[in-house]
Amino acid sequence: MSDTKKNPQPFDFVQPWDVDMFGADIADYDVRKRWQLAFAFAGGLPFIWNVVARPLTDVLYGLLEVRAGDKVLVIGEAVEVNGWGDGLRALVGPTGTVDIVEIIKEGREAVLAGVRGRNGRTGCWQWTYTHGKPDEAYDIVAIMQSTQHCDDWRETCPELLRVMKPGRRIVMAEATLGGERFRQRIEADVHMRQWFAKLFPPQMGYEDASQYSNEELMELCGSFVEGAQAMEWHGIEMFWGRKPG
Repeated sequence: MSDTKKNPQPFDFVQPWDVDMFGADIADYDVRKRWQLAFAFAGGLPFIWNVVARPLTDVLYGLLEVRAGDKVLVIGEAVEVNGWGDGLRALVGPTGTVDIVEIIKEGREAVLAGVRGRNGRTGCWQWTYTHGKPDEAYDIVAIMQSTQHCDDWRETCPELLRVMKPGRRIVMAEATLGGERFRQRIEADVHMRQWFAKLFPPQMGYEDASQYSNEELMELCGSFVEGAQAMEWHGIEMFWGRKPG
């Protein structure tokens, strides 16, 4: 329970009629937390990318400029169930390859455990996935729904470009759960605000979680690529650019 005078939260105002309807468990923080997390995350990414944002996937493939025979590196969350594995394999064909680094379990564990990266934010860590890979091992790199979990893009962006061939593109895309635009949407409606407050009370550490806006990615990565661009679509933020060459 929070101090209702200093930092009031919706569950601080649970009334007897709420208990009558939902049971005494509504006052049990541990029980609530389990269902709060389930409501916030379970099935969320596959629903977003397979239903709500499905047309955007083809846009991402276009930005990547995928070609038959390409060697593709994907670092992401729920890569296969979101359809990106099969989609990219169909585009590169039998002569191409798609290497996938799946980090959803690592990401969830880091968020829930409050793992703090070198950027001071929680839920992120140093990426070493390409360490040991030869220069220009891949044609293109896609960072799909995982941008937030890198703790230093000034370090990681040139490392990912190192394993790419010159003249090809790197693309990042994430359905963001934070940032100024996200907060403005939440604050725009009283029901959205109270629902969000129930899902992410202060003790869950949401405000401290790692997140990168397009503006931050342009600042951190823009100088390493040619033609750096970014766009936002219904809460999905994308950044892309071409390796000089």
